[in-house]
Amino acid sequence: MADAVTRDLEDDRVTVQGGPLPGRVLVLGGTGFIGSEVSLAFRSTGWAVRAVARRPLLSPSAAAAGVELVLGPAEDPTVLQRALEGVDWVVHAVGCTPPGALTDDFDSTALSVLGLDTLLEELRDRPGVGLTFVSSGGAVYGDVAHLPADEETRCRPISAYGLSKLMAEDSIAAYSARYEIPARILRVSNAYGPRQDGANGQGVIGTVLRAASSGRPIPVFDAGRAVRDFVHIGDVARAVMALRPSQGGPQVVNVGGGVGHSVVQILEMVERLTGARLRVEWLPRRPSDVRAIVLNVSRLHSMMAWQPRDLETGIAQIWHELSTGAARSSDALSA
Repeated sequence: MADAVTRDLEDDRVTVQGGPLPGRVLVLGGTGFIGSEVSLAFRSTGWAVRAVARRPLLSPSAAAAGVELVLGPAEDPTVLQRALEGVDWVVHAVGCTPPGALTDDFDSTALSVLGLDTLLEELRDRPGVGLTFVSSGGAVYGDVAHLPADEETRCRPISAYGLSKLMAEDSIAAYSARYEIPARILRVSNAYGPRQDGANGQGVIGTVLRAASSGRPIPVFDAGRAVRDFVHIGDVARAVMALRPSQGGPQVVNVGGGVGHSVVQILEMVERLTGARLRVEWLPRRPSDVRAIVLNVSRLHSMMAWQPRDLETGIAQIWHELSTGAARSSDALSA
């Protein structure tokens, strides 16, 4: 049973079972793939968690854990003002359309940055409230000359999705410097995990595992030659909590496995682990797809005990949950 959470109206402290909590964190995009995992991770360590989302899709496990839901668009100042009450830390994990679907949609890029600017304006008047921005280590760098890419690598995104993340990073850096907003930008590689809904094309691993379960064909681009750096969502949540925003230290940190795997390797791994014979629909390369990206995670290693789980182990765990029905009962299909 979730702990009973109460509010002290005079000083806005939150207590649980008679003792003070570490604090209150606001997760924007709190019902999404990354946001929901981050919310649950914070609750498991005693934080009070408030999530903002457009739709009431808070998973049963998050509701049972005591995550508070605020409905509304994250870019709405009225919604943000209400959600920011008494908050110590904000995690921006607002999702958007995957890179391949945003090839020419640069209007949505501007809207994405506008929403973040609204948040930054609100944080100007809340000294000490930190911001963690979940960026994309798979899209902001683009096709780089040398791999793995470290945080000093010049970013040349080739998709509107990557451009939106880089523009957001620039806005955060400017506001942080001008108004002393504690900030941390986490460039997360291709995250995967049991709550990833492959039905909507969210992530290659989720898509392939659902196809192994259903027998449906899998669209694979550029003969499966694309190389990606995969990291389990549980490890991402651990990094978010460990790297609390501050004015000192590095602001941008890569969060990934530090190892590259091609899509073909993923297909072979899933067939070996599941025993399924995958049906593949081979398609040409999309202009917005980075050919190869692997992250240098040396900086992350220097800041925390970073030991992400092995990719094959992670995929095997997810398949076990899917095949036994455990994933479904633990909200694996929530998004």
